Amino acid sequence: MEINKLLEDVRRGNVDSFEPVIRMYEKNIYRFCFFMLGNRQEAEDAAQDVFFKAYRHLGGYDERQTFKAWLYKIAENHCRNVLKRRWKWLRLLPLFRSDSRTESAEQAYSEQMGTEMAFWFKDLSLPEKKLLFLRAVEECSFDEIAQMMGESAPTLRKRFERLKRKLRAKKMQEEEMCDERRLELR
Repeated sequence: MEINKLLEDVRRGNVDSFEPVIRMYEKNIYRFCFFMLGNRQEAEDAAQDVFFKAYRHLGGYDERQTFKAWLYKIAENHCRNVLKRRWKWLRLLPLFRSDSRTESAEQAYSEQMGTEMAFWFKDLSLPEKKLLFLRAVEECSFDEIAQMMGESAPTLRKRFERLKRKLRAKKMQEEEMCDERRLELR
């Protein structure tokens, strides 16, 4: 069924018509949230919140843009707010944390993944992360991304090229550091 037909059914009060909409986009939105947040549990929660917000504010959806673009905009704003809250908590948390802390294997894995992602993406702005995700992971065209980000496709194409150079330079820097560590161990 076409997305606009489903959305129109939801607007008319057929709540069940929103379930296929969720199924259509849930994996993409989860991956986007994970890419932005770097934590599986936070990404799951964020994805649910994004769909809840989309449902609640469906009356504000303007059909001149694609529903996908509108949904990603909600996801971006939500992830931005989650990150702001996280930084606030990270500043306060050391005041309340005890030294004896146990964590599950899932938490340890999630932290490890978050640490690896943090290394590669710590120097990227949220718009750069969004551009990288939409182009490299979701394989969206620059025209689609332009609609989602409200910028021109040529501008985004140029920004993506700069972003690739930035990540290549970081990779080369990391490889040089690894080589230096290996030499030190000899």
